[in-house]
Amino acid sequence: MKYSDYNIIPIGDHCCISMILDNLKIRKSSYPFDWTSHTDHIHDTNLIHNTNLIKELTEDNIDECVSTYIGDAFNNESLTNSKTKMWFPHDKEKDSNEKYKRRFDRLYQHLNDHKNLFILVTRHYYINPETFDNIMNILLSYNSDNQIIFISGTDHPYLINDTTTDKLNKYENVRFKYIHYDLSKFYNYD
Repeated sequence: MKYSDYNIIPIGDHCCISMILDNLKIRKSSYPFDWTSHTDHIHDTNLIHNTNLIKELTEDNIDECVSTYIGDAFNNESLTNSKTKMWFPHDKEKDSNEKYKRRFDRLYQHLNDHKNLFILVTRHYYINPETFDNIMNILLSYNSDNQIIFISGTDHPYLINDTTTDKLNKYENVRFKYIHYDLSKFYNYD
């Protein structure tokens, strides 16, 4: 896989993906989920919420997606959407609607006109097979050449590619990497 052939789209569940892409100088575009997280970083994830927003995203409902995503986050000091618990720790601007509108519009355009590499990360959250299959089906529905990289601090053994059989692997577009996450060090372990 040649990364320059893909739009690299962070789906969540926190901002380390965007930081790493910046450090590697391979981040070409900003997307809505780049610099956000769920308020409960350890026991919950925003991957499911973010993927469901992608599923519902159309050219005609970008404003609605922005409103759902941001909610009341920029009307309170915690920068948190009180309904979804989506946290915007890197946004200090009180009026970020236009910025997120541009990012959702870009996401919509890129979903529909290019091959994409989606990157998902969890520190400690386990995603059951049925939920992951739903996430995967949504992300791959736009283009069968899309790819997913999923890095987690919790093992997901069902994602290990079995190359010893002739069976068609339903996760052939997924690259999974388990990297143990030391919860006692939290941010210092990122």
